[in-house]
Amino acid sequence: LEAEACYVDNVELTLDNFIEIVTYADSKNLALLKEHCMDFLSSANKIEASEKVSFDDMPSRLVKDLMVAFARREGEGLSEGGALSTMRVSQLRKLAHEKGLSVDGSREMLIDAI
Repeated sequence: LEAEACYVDNVELTLDNFIEIVTYADSKNLALLKEHCMDFLSSANKIEASEKVSFDDMPSRLVKDLMVAFARREGEGLSEGGALSTMRVSQLRKLAHEKGLSVDGSREMLIDAI
């Protein structure tokens, strides 16, 4: 987890390398890196992203993560029922740790455990 956090702090995301990095993060179950990629894309210029990123190469299961990043950016789903689903991975890990649960795993695994 510490190596992943260090990589997230140092990786330079661009629209050109986004798909490569997010698919790597997904294949290795690197939730923090995947979230970082989705936050990057949700804050990018939408027209430029649609022109530069080949979404054909993006696994369809990542669409949910992208929608969560957009919702978090726009402040949606912050009600009691949607609070866990829009929390950052680091927040979910902290909550899981406080409850004595495993802090490793995907966003969905952390939410299910909590």
